[in-house]
Amino acid sequence: MEETTDFKVFDETEEQGQKNILKYFDRIHDKLFSFNNIMIAGFFALSKFENPISIKNILIPFINLGIILYIEYRMMELSRTESIMKSIPINELPKKLYNKYGIITKISLVSIISTLIVTLIFLYYLLFK
Repeated sequence: MEETTDFKVFDETEEQGQKNILKYFDRIHDKLFSFNNIMIAGFFALSKFENPISIKNILIPFINLGIILYIEYRMMELSRTESIMKSIPINELPKKLYNKYGIITKISLVSIISTLIVTLIFLYYLLFK
C-alpha cells in the first residue's frame, strides 16, 4: 500500500512539474515580448537623433518579434495536441507531443539569443554611433 501512495506522489509531482515548465516558458516569453517592444521604441527613438540610424535598422527588433510570435504559435499547437491526447495512438505520442517540447525549447533559446543580439545592436548604436 505504501508503494502505491509513493507512486501517486511521484505522478502528482511530475504533473505539477510539467505545468510549471509551461508556466515558466510563458513568463520568459512574456518578458522577452515586453522587452522587445521596448527595443522597437528605442530603435524608433534612435532613428530621430542627430546622427540617425537607417530606418531599415528598425526591422531588426521586428524580426525578433516574429521569432517570439512563432514560439507562441508553437506553444499553442502543443496545447492543441495535448487537448486531444487521448485520441492519439499511444505509439504516436512521443512523435506528436514530446518532440514538440524539445523544438519549443530550442526555439526559445534562439529567441533569448536573438533578443540579446538586438540589445547589443541597440547599445552599439546608442553608445558608438
